Amino acid sequence: MSAPFEGFRAGARASTLPAQFFTEVLPEIEDADELRVTLYALYAITRTGRPMLAMRASEMANEEPLARLFAQRGGASAVRRSLEAAAARGVLLALTLDDGDLLCFVHNEGGVRLRDRIAAGALDVPGATTSARVLVAEPVARSSRPAAVYEQEIGMLTPAVASAIAEAEQKYPEEWIVEALREASARNARSWRYAAAILQRWETEGRSDEGTGRDPGRSEANPYEHLIHRGYD
Repeated sequence: MSAPFEGFRAGARASTLPAQFFTEVLPEIEDADELRVTLYALYAITRTGRPMLAMRASEMANEEPLARLFAQRGGASAVRRSLEAAAARGVLLALTLDDGDLLCFVHNEGGVRLRDRIAAGALDVPGATTSARVLVAEPVARSSRPAAVYEQEIGMLTPAVASAIAEAEQKYPEEWIVEALREASARNARSWRYAAAILQRWETEGRSDEGTGRDPGRSEANPYEHLIHRGYD
């Protein structure tokens, strides 16, 4: 048994995690290795001094803390599996490279933009000793799918929001959800609950572009203003 931890040193460099990790992501992770690797990845990718906020799976697996931890737990392949699990959960973003490696990003607005630029060829793949490429058939384009539009217009897609969008897709046409998300963004009220309120209103009153009698060119007071002040997420 290793000696007890002696405590954090005064003035030691601190790392921060979004509060959403503790309230929405942590309760859903049951695999201990996935949790360990996810926490380390959130630290390692965003730490000060990195030239780009992206990191290869092989690079991460070779760092001393993970290499030591996984030496008897499957090594680099186990780290890779845990990173893939974190990407499937939506905490990380990942691009598969043609040299067999996996390029990982934190799933936030900056990570989405960086992933798309690398996938489109606008930026070189970091850490490549040769001309590594992303395994995609063509440059990434913005999708009209609701989940992708949420990431583009609103922010990080959490498991709770992904579930809510999936439920909405069973109830509303896809184009309604996309337009509701874009309207929420345009009104500077970037939240799923705000978009859901728009959908509910359209369901009750109809959409202005479907002959419901509302003039789409007429300026009107924001019908969802109360949601902004109630601080919906």
